[in-house]
Amino acid sequence: MSTIRTLLFCALALTANHLFAQATAEQRGLDLTNSWFGDFNLTNPDGKASHNTAVLILEQHGSSVTGSIGPTVDQQTPFTDGRVEDSNIRFHLDAGGGMDFSLHLDAGHLQGAAIGKAKAEVNLQPAPGLLPHQKLMQEITEADKHLFDAFGTCDVTRYAGSLSKDLEFYQDRTGRTGYDQNLKALRDRCAEGILLRRELVEGSLVVNVVPGYGAIEAGAQRFYSRQQDGSEHLDATAQFTCVWSKETGSWKLVRIISYDHR
Repeated sequence: MSTIRTLLFCALALTANHLFAQATAEQRGLDLTNSWFGDFNLTNPDGKASHNTAVLILEQHGSSVTGSIGPTVDQQTPFTDGRVEDSNIRFHLDAGGGMDFSLHLDAGHLQGAAIGKAKAEVNLQPAPGLLPHQKLMQEITEADKHLFDAFGTCDVTRYAGSLSKDLEFYQDRTGRTGYDQNLKALRDRCAEGILLRRELVEGSLVVNVVPGYGAIEAGAQRFYSRQQDGSEHLDATAQFTCVWSKETGSWKLVRIISYDHR
């Protein structure tokens, strides 16, 4: 009878500890769900050291965490046994002979160690725009369309929502402009009744990740002037390069370079 009571007590204690850890994480409002990017400094058993990048993709559910880790966003391996307690996260990776990760959230960084046959020091920071290439391409294409739909329909509010307040726009005709100047230019053009439709040159669009920050978009574009009778004529062609950031939760243009206007 004593043995049964002891086992029952232990089971209740383990359940209480699990519920307490979950409640602690939820009460603190801690949510590590994000993409994280940073340094992975490995020291092998023979003492040889090497440096690599690390991308950690986390999804938190209370005190449990699922996700994957790898050197890039397109080279990911799922981990197991992910747990969060206070500001600490632990999980196990089977790859590479097995490694146990123990990281701590400090000043917005996940820092700590991964220990197995080798040992690694890990230092990661949030990278909300870090996505697999196919998804990144989709999101940037949608953000680009949203921007130029607003541009073509003179919707200044929607247009402004796609631009960073710190926007820098470099153009080989008008020089350097910023956020306020670009909104004014759209208002003035639309007030004059000048309507432009922008069209991407098919097959020209290229999107690349900027680890820890956002994405670079580049391509070729055409601008058509629309007449009141609905007809259009080609107004200009140009090359462009844009830098997008998702630090505010939605994609915003931070830098634009528009050149080779013809």
